Amino acid sequence: MKRRPDLRRNERSRVFLTAKMLVSGQPCPIHLLDLSRHGALAHAADPPRDGEIVWVVCRGVELLARTAWIRGNRFGLAFDSGLPTAKYEILLKEGRRALSAQTPIVAQGPVAA
Repeated sequence: MKRRPDLRRNERSRVFLTAKMLVSGQPCPIHLLDLSRHGALAHAADPPRDGEIVWVVCRGVELLARTAWIRGNRFGLAFDSGLPTAKYEILLKEGRRALSAQTPIVAQGPVAA
């Protein structure tokens, strides 16, 4: 079986962050499982549809994203614009700390509907 080429722009880092996603005006809890400056691997009990535009809120960082693919409860997010380095470093540090502790970092602040 042929492997599809990996078209990601940046290498991803494993993390474990609890976040909120706004899908069609409805908040949805998600977990970010890996992260790059241009996208993430996420998990949700009720994932969005393929190609759907969503807002992701994690630790005060808000990102516009599009679902790139879906497999079961996991899905890829492609961020509309690159995550600024300072915000990326904060999320990466917290996400790696949570991964090593095996405890999710809870998203801060509610998602406005």
